[in-house]
Amino acid sequence: MDSLERDIDAWMKQLAAIDHTPRLPDPNSLWVKAKLLQSTAAMERASRPLTRFQIAAYLIVAGGWAALVTWTWSALQAWINSFTPAHIIMGAAGAQTAQSLSLTLLMALIALGSVTVMLAFHTILAEE
Repeated sequence: MDSLERDIDAWMKQLAAIDHTPRLPDPNSLWVKAKLLQSTAAMERASRPLTRFQIAAYLIVAGGWAALVTWTWSALQAWINSFTPAHIIMGAAGAQTAQSLSLTLLMALIALGSVTVMLAFHTILAEE
């Protein structure tokens, strides 16, 4: 046997002498991990109805915006078009009266906008 074979033979014998039985983790760390997983699962179960309620609220608000814009599109379009420079100058000269939004539409815009902002704030604050 040459020296390389002797070195390999010695190394293989050292490797065979090492105890290769897997070591079990510390029981205390296993218990802590199990408790953490248990509390995480309980938290997810508890928050599931709130998450569903939040999704439903988003769908209701989106439907409200879609309905409001659809039913009042012509009034909104006329109101937005009244902000062009030509309409503003003509309105200031008294040649043309600017179209205004109805009070009901304005209140609906304010209410729906407020609900949207509150829902967005709730989502942002609930994540922290």
